[in-house]
Parts: sequence; structure tokens; C-alpha cells
Amino acid sequence: MIRGLLVVGYLLGGEVFCAEPVCINYTPNRFEYENSVLAKLIYLDNFKADATARISALERQSQGASTPSPLTQRTASTYVHWGMKTCPNVTATAMIYSGQAAGGHYQHTGSGEYICLPNDPEYDKYNQINDDHRSLMYGAEYETDQNPPALGDLYQNDVPCSVCLARGKITLMIPGRTSCYNGWTKEYQGYLMGEYHGYQGKGYVCMDKNAEALHSSYANLNGALFWNVEGRCGTLKCPPYIEGAELACVVCSNST
Repeated sequence: MIRGLLVVGYLLGGEVFCAEPVCINYTPNRFEYENSVLAKLIYLDNFKADATARISALERQSQGASTPSPLTQRTASTYVHWGMKTCPNVTATAMIYSGQAAGGHYQHTGSGEYICLPNDPEYDKYNQINDDHRSLMYGAEYETDQNPPALGDLYQNDVPCSVCLARGKITLMIPGRTSCYNGWTKEYQGYLMGEYHGYQGKGYVCMDKNAEALHSSYANLNGALFWNVEGRCGTLKCPPYIEGAELACVVCSNST
């Protein structure tokens, strides 16, 4: 008798509860039934997705392909390519915008850092009144006339720049190097440059060794200026550094 009740209950989509001395046949209501079916469908979908992912991973391994790391899948970084209108021709690196190097005037104590202004600016509300109660922005020029190791032909020219996106990579500017450390890829190589030591500082940038002019005009308008950087021995250890030698730099990327 108990076995018969179990079979009937199962066929009707119900559940059978047995307690001595009798069994109670319980049939769920429509809401409970549909909720149970939905839960099973969700479980089957999750099981299918997990199985598909496992099969794909096994197929990649059998073909000798490695699974992309989380860093490669999600990470991206940006950097400024100083002195160039375009970004380096490196895998997974693309240009966001091309622009002009700018910063605070070299004589202003409230000078700001070097930045890369885009060539297609947009304005919100503004007036065209020259007001001294402002922070001021100037374009930048190369100051490479005094015994330059390179870029001497760019003296007094305006400085271009480009902002680059490195997909799946982190980037790092290394001062004092012409090559990247093991495991890193060179984005570009150049010379370390900054403001003249007697002027208001704006930090240091890595100017591309093949830097170009923003346009063909030549004018001594000053504004923000870029000078080569050289070492002074003392607290700076020599060797390995060299007194009076202009410092190089390199921008590197890593996808691991």
C-alpha cells in the first residue's frame, strides 16, 4: 500500500510523507510547483555554462593556447607620448587624442605641471577678458640650444604630444634608462626633460628621442619650457651616474 502511494504521488507531481502508522500524500500548489521547476531550469543553465567554459579551457590547453590572465582581459593604462603627434606603433597601443604640450609660464611661481592639451578643445561658459585673478596656461617650447645631445634642431619650436591607451597593459616611465627591464616591452625611448633649474618646476617627462615640432613656425614666445636634465654628483651617486651627462628615459609596458 505504501509503495502504491509513492508511485501515485510521484506521477501527480506531489510528494509523499510517510509517518507511522500511515502515509500522507501531499500535492504542492501551483505556485510551489512552478517555483520548483524554475529553480531546476536555472540550475541546468548554470551547469551548462560551467561545462561549456570547462570544455573551452580544455580545448585551448590541448591546442597549446594559454588562458588570458585577468590583467590582460581587464587592465588598461594611459600615458603621454611627449614630443610626438601620434602614439608608438606597438601592439595593443592606440591613440586617444593628439595635442599640444602646455603648462604654467616658466617665470610664474604658481606654475602648473606639464599637460597635453587636445587639439580640438571645447568650451562651456566663458568670457574673453584677460583677468589676472586666474591660473594661466601657456604652450610649451623646446629649449635645446645649449650644447644639446639631441633635438637641437627643434629649438624654440612648439611641442606636440599624444595621449595613448595601452590595452591589457600597465605602463611605466623609467628615468635614466634606454631599455626596459626583463619582462617589459618598450613603448618608446627618449630624453628626460623638465623646467630650467632656476624657474618654477613642473615635474619631469620623457621626450621622445625622435621628437618633432608641432608646426613649422619658429618663434621665441616662451611660456612653458622643456630643457634637458643632467646629473650632479654628490648625493647623486657617481658612479653609476655621470657628472654632466644628459639623462635618458624609456616608457615600458607589461601585460602580465
